[in-house]
Amino acid sequence: MTSTLKQLIAENAPLIVPSIYDGISALVLNEFDFKAAYIGSYATGATRYGVPDIGYIGVEDMADQVRRLSSIVEVPIIVDGEGGWGNPLHVARSVRLLERAGAAATHIEDHEFGKHVTPKPTVIPTGKAVDKIKAALDARESEDFLIIARTDSAGSEGADAAIDRLLAYQEAGADGLFMAGLLNPEQKQRLKNEATVPLVAPDFPGMTAEDYAADGTAVVLYYGLSHLAAQAAYRDVFSVLAKERSSVRLEERLVGIPAILAFDTFLGIPRVREDAKKYGLTEE
Repeated sequence: MTSTLKQLIAENAPLIVPSIYDGISALVLNEFDFKAAYIGSYATGATRYGVPDIGYIGVEDMADQVRRLSSIVEVPIIVDGEGGWGNPLHVARSVRLLERAGAAATHIEDHEFGKHVTPKPTVIPTGKAVDKIKAALDARESEDFLIIARTDSAGSEGADAAIDRLLAYQEAGADGLFMAGLLNPEQKQRLKNEATVPLVAPDFPGMTAEDYAADGTAVVLYYGLSHLAAQAAYRDVFSVLAKERSSVRLEERLVGIPAILAFDTFLGIPRVREDAKKYGLTEE
């Protein structure tokens, strides 16, 4: 029987979750022993539209990503639910769309505007954020679909107040708590002590899996690793082509028949050839 995301979180300390954003990143993820994948608005906006992550991405963009990539990866997907794209009624519809698209969880945040634009984004009142979490919980079709409450309030209200918010979201029934800001050791200990549901964190520089486990973090989202790696690779090969007006220097690892054949295998062409022969579509 396939494990639910809740079970996977309980069995791993912490659960390491890379970001995927297209078919290639999804297929590469399948080559490794990751237990879950993440689809974020940051990667979606950057890779689909070339825009920064300041709220340009809509619920249909995210649902489409989930629909396309959930059929490729073999693990549960955690998806960025932004602020639910509106009031609690909008949140409810967003949750239904993402769950039906194939997601296993979503995180709903409490910022109104300014995330990634200013270190002090505007956040909605705690009570209104609680209503969003309640609407999300009411809207899901299965309790296996996890609702993670995220706060971006540390920069504007302080980390202690942000912890208070997360605990209010926990009281409302959230399945996980996501602190977007940095905490000092005392604050980390307080959150660890008072949280009764899994803690979720983004990948912070210098933090190892052991560090996260010591902090009580159950899930680490590597939200930028994939598309930052792709950007670096593109710059690497494009710089060679721009300077040398040729790809000859890249042929050993990237260009030519061996590279194309290897990539076709990566995409699954051997299986397609077998099926084509099976159904009489080829004479081989």
